[in-house]
Amino acid sequence: MPVTINTVMLLLAAAGIIILFLLSLHYRSRYLLLKGSSEALIRNNHQQEEATHLLSQQLTELKLVNLKSQVNPHFQFNCLNGIYTTLMMGETALAQEYIARFAGLLRKVLMLADKNFIPLQEETDMLELYLKLEQLRTNNGFEYTLFIDPRIAATQLYVPCMLVQPFVENAIWHGLMHKDKNRHLQVQWIQLAPNVYTCEITDNGIGRVQALQYHHDGLKSGNHHSRGMEICMERATLYRDMYHKQFNIEISDLPGAGNTVEGTRVCITFESDPAMNH
Repeated sequence: MPVTINTVMLLLAAAGIIILFLLSLHYRSRYLLLKGSSEALIRNNHQQEEATHLLSQQLTELKLVNLKSQVNPHFQFNCLNGIYTTLMMGETALAQEYIARFAGLLRKVLMLADKNFIPLQEETDMLELYLKLEQLRTNNGFEYTLFIDPRIAATQLYVPCMLVQPFVENAIWHGLMHKDKNRHLQVQWIQLAPNVYTCEITDNGIGRVQALQYHHDGLKSGNHHSRGMEICMERATLYRDMYHKQFNIEISDLPGAGNTVEGTRVCITFESDPAMNH
């Protein structure tokens, strides 16, 4: 059978089509392979980013726990000194009450040692235990009030554990106890806006400038006082970095008549986050 030009052309065309088909299969398989590798690389990078973020978050949480633990031993030491003083003075009944209250407070502190956030109700319960201990230690040398805004669900709002206590301690021993009488401390939790809250610690003491003129007593040193404030500020910074939410601490003296000062106010303002509940 003679081979015509048309037959050759048809054969060449068929061969070309077959070659193009094979090439398309080859490049398609390579494309799918590269696409799969690229997706795997993206997934791997995403997993690495998530792992890095998780490690960073865990490190921040550990830093927060460590900073909080630096505050706790100090007021425990103060309580032990208070118990020792009552025993030395022969006030056995007072010492027993002191020990009972201190044991209750210490139990709570140990239970919450690894918590960065706790329900507001637990925080205020623990703070009241501390305040009652300080009243025993000062022979009821001051009065206090604790107030929670009725709009706040105290069992559902999570707040920084033990962040308030150092400021309360400072207000008592550097503001109020240098006055002769009429010493009062107020701690109030207020809702400023949806998910935004503030804790105000207000005393009618002598103010910060005048407090610096006094020598600290044997139970507190100037170094610890400054470090305690530094720790609170460091915690606030870590909270902002960790949750990317508002978290500020402001300290101001309350002006009185003329150029006098009638106390000090600390405002801890923060924006809540569902992540704080875990």
